[in-house]
Amino acid sequence: MEEHCVPEEGAGQDLAQLLHREGLAGPLRWLENSLQRVAADREEDGVSHPVPLVPLTEENEDAMEDRRFRSLLRQLGLRPPASEQESFWRIPAALTPQQLRRAAASIAHRGPSGSPQELSEPPRCPQDPAPEPAGLGSDSESEEPVPVPVPVPSPVQPRTKRRRELASEDEDEDGG
Repeated sequence: MEEHCVPEEGAGQDLAQLLHREGLAGPLRWLENSLQRVAADREEDGVSHPVPLVPLTEENEDAMEDRRFRSLLRQLGLRPPASEQESFWRIPAALTPQQLRRAAASIAHRGPSGSPQELSEPPRCPQDPAPEPAGLGSDSESEEPVPVPVPVPSPVQPRTKRRRELASEDEDEDGG
């Protein structure tokens, strides 16, 4: 069996932060979810086999061609296609569910405090722009929330309402 490098605790953290800042948040999330899913499968089945990392979106395909993204994959212990027969990177069988979870945690997007950004609001540093909910970015350096106009699909609502009224009138005529 081949010898694979085992990722160290926190491997790839700095590179993941850089890639996140450069707009690769989607592919990083996909990679993190893939690692978590394989870890769960391995715990459930008790069996390990290499799992291909198949990018199903154009964004993920582009990331797989990015030199730094591939460098991150290597840091996490993943391996490139071994031959012409393989076209995808693999999550090696040698990685345990614990190692996979550690790898996933190390690339999870972190706030300025260094803890994963999940449900809690991270402490803000003045030099970091405030994270906006729902992926809406803000170029402003201020801490003031920027109102974002939300398009209201108003023409759709009256139309469906009118259609319902017409339908109920038809039913009244038929039933009466």
